Amino acid sequence: MIRFGTDGVRGPAGVRPITAEGALAIGKAAARLAEHQGGQRVLIARDTRPSGPMLVSACAAGAASLGAHVTIADVLPTSAVMAALADGIAEAGIMVTASHNPAADNGFKVLDSRGKKLSQELTQHFEEWVNQEHASGVIGQITHNPLSVRTSYHRALESCAPASTDLADRTIVVDLAHGAATLNRRWLKEYYPATNWVFLGTGEGTINDGVGSEYPEHLASVVLDSGADAGIAVDGDGDRCVLVDERGRVVHGDKLAWLLAVNSGVRSMAVTVMSTSALEPALPGVHVHRTPVGDKHLMRAMAQHGLPLGCEESGHVLFSDGLPGGDGLLTGLRALANDRRPLSDKLAAFKPFPRVKGKVKVNARPPLDELSELQACVEAANARLNGGRVFLRYSGTEPILRVLVEGPDQAVVEEVAAEVTQVAQQVLP
Repeated sequence: MIRFGTDGVRGPAGVRPITAEGALAIGKAAARLAEHQGGQRVLIARDTRPSGPMLVSACAAGAASLGAHVTIADVLPTSAVMAALADGIAEAGIMVTASHNPAADNGFKVLDSRGKKLSQELTQHFEEWVNQEHASGVIGQITHNPLSVRTSYHRALESCAPASTDLADRTIVVDLAHGAATLNRRWLKEYYPATNWVFLGTGEGTINDGVGSEYPEHLASVVLDSGADAGIAVDGDGDRCVLVDERGRVVHGDKLAWLLAVNSGVRSMAVTVMSTSALEPALPGVHVHRTPVGDKHLMRAMAQHGLPLGCEESGHVLFSDGLPGGDGLLTGLRALANDRRPLSDKLAAFKPFPRVKGKVKVNARPPLDELSELQACVEAANARLNGGRVFLRYSGTEPILRVLVEGPDQAVVEEVAAEVTQVAQQVLP
């Protein structure tokens, strides 16, 4: 049975469900999704993984076998597919990608007619459709039209990107991870002609292999060697952003969130439970709404509470006045615009709390609030952390309890983490 997590499904290419058979079933389910949303058009794109063309072809065949009209857009960022769907190009979308995972992996992100990730209800329907047998006497069409999707994406990007004058006379290094965002080189040079761009990861190598948001060290060295003002790295499908300052230091994802909040003057924002608790005291007057892990939870909170900004510590950022989903380049451009001070100076006012992460293997998952000894340990620990916290959660994919401890004093954080981990090991089966 194919199950979809917070960001679709992914895994080693060639291993079920990342196979031609799995892609065929997902394509058929996408046709059902389009029909459910009042149409019969399905848009499919991919990143640059070797397995991508095969999986796209199988997805397209599955959708067309149930009468869908399929547009294949070839290599594009996930945010481009989202923008095109929001522009009315199709009623359902599939992005074939494993995001920041190694090139040997692949996966599927499924999007609705608004360019959004599926709601919990739609995800349940989609899983049912994937795992059902379907038959149709009508065969749809398959066409290739990357230009229309690219045009829709860049038009949407230009509607929310900083003005060209905001980044004039600066040198910015951009690492495109040999991935889906490589098409943006030309757009950046044309839209920001007064900016000196230096490009890395431009498509000649293997996606995410020592480049991109997961490997910012090379970007940092080029920023230093070239005397650049900053660096931006994205991941394989272009939705994450990692910044490097002019001193070659990688910017923590929560520092990026703080900077975006300050730059835009927001009065409220969403972050996940994994973001540092130093954000609240560092953003006086800003209501920080915390959500479960996953950008779809950020999207839901932003929609429900009218929040203008949502940030994950991974560098996945959502803007209410931006694209329907995260776009790493847009995030980086907005972070660097307006204030022309060195990036290190702008970030100096905020320091995330020191933290320790750990994990405890478990054989069962009893409710944590029913483990009185562990709860007493956590309460005592929180009292010692001076504004910090202990955060415990079971992994969604592994038989482990994840332990996060953070606070202003590194030594206290380390002591508390050891104590909480020891108690958890004693009380958990």
